[in-house]
Amino acid sequence: MIKRYEFLLADLDNTILDFTAAEHKAVERLLLHYGARADAETVNAYSAFNVSLWERLERKEITRKQLRDTRFCDFFRLYGIEGDGTEAAALYEQYLSENAFWIDGAQELIQRCKGKIKFYIISNGMARVQFPRLEASGLDKAADGHFISERVGYNKPDKRFFDYVFSSIPCFDPEKALVLGDSITADMSGGIACGIDTCLFDRRGKYHAGRIKPMYIIDELYKIYSILHI
Repeated sequence: MIKRYEFLLADLDNTILDFTAAEHKAVERLLLHYGARADAETVNAYSAFNVSLWERLERKEITRKQLRDTRFCDFFRLYGIEGDGTEAAALYEQYLSENAFWIDGAQELIQRCKGKIKFYIISNGMARVQFPRLEASGLDKAADGHFISERVGYNKPDKRFFDYVFSSIPCFDPEKALVLGDSITADMSGGIACGIDTCLFDRRGKYHAGRIKPMYIIDELYKIYSILHI
């Protein structure tokens, strides 16, 4: 029997919009602002450091406020960069909010969903960063709705985040919904815990089978067409 999906819940960063490209551009600009070395090594070091903080947030080891208030203070100290970490955090979010680069195939996916599948954005990003990016990309109008964890009050993979999403979508049926995202810990774990089918977008081929097993794995967005039957 062919399963028909009616709702696609898609992560935003590195699933629909290219967060890595936006982050690199914002970090380069920030480092130059403080007269620091803005080469690929330093930018990549920040990216890895930032990922580790978001993973700690997902595990509830730190709060969103702690992440925002300390990440540049700690990073600057580790790399010997002179600058106010609190000021840097605000500048970084401003720079990041100005960049909205599409993942290859994302615009086509949204167009394919039109009139067939309801398309919703689910994101753990900062509201002050994500809403300008949604507007700049046109996703604020192209998507059927968007849920930013800072506004919801809970972060993925918390079940309460997904419960809020489910209760906010008209006529939502979890049996006819699919979660699409690049994060095993946030998107796949959260979807599976809520009994929703999941599709991992693994464009770098980094996934290794473990405790969390997505129902589907794709490395290009167009490959989800056969799953959605669109």
